[in-house]
Amino acid sequence: MSGAAVMFRHRLNPGLELRPLQPADAAALFAVVDLHRVSLREWLPWVDATNTVGDCAAYIAGTVRDDRETRAFTCGIWSLGRLVGVIGHNRIDWAQRIGFPAYWIAPDSAGQGIMTQCCRVVIEHAFTELQLKQLVVAVATDNLRAQKIPQRLGFKQVSLLKKAEWLYDHHVDHFVYSLAAPPFAKAPGGE
Repeated sequence: MSGAAVMFRHRLNPGLELRPLQPADAAALFAVVDLHRVSLREWLPWVDATNTVGDCAAYIAGTVRDDRETRAFTCGIWSLGRLVGVIGHNRIDWAQRIGFPAYWIAPDSAGQGIMTQCCRVVIEHAFTELQLKQLVVAVATDNLRAQKIPQRLGFKQVSLLKKAEWLYDHHVDHFVYSLAAPPFAKAPGGE
């Protein structure tokens, strides 16, 4: 464990904000999951285990703990005052300075550029504030829409993991994408 507290809040524009999930958000999180259960279930293995507001409250309690212990961080994506998705790092390997971003968005908010904007903020935060050296994202090989995000943001595909995840009744393979921290300009007068 290393680094300062990970929690952050970021307003991307007047209608779009990232903010850490809090216990009071459990009902809003459950509502978006429940409304889009069938669509989300296609690629997210936790949907069937999310059956009550209490399940979301337990999840949020875990994210608050992980943030406090700087093991990971999770933000809700709020568009026009409505929770529409989640983004953050599932974990942070401080010894190697690697972050493992993950994200999902409600289908009725997809295709509007929201997730790309949010990922840019998380990437910038990872490399500047958290001073991570690399980000690694895994995406199911058949999830073409989700693959476009890391590709659009400059990630390079570095491997293919066979049977990387059990998704309800079958295994899915993952493409693994990596993005190294950009070389930052040297300070004036530095070598």
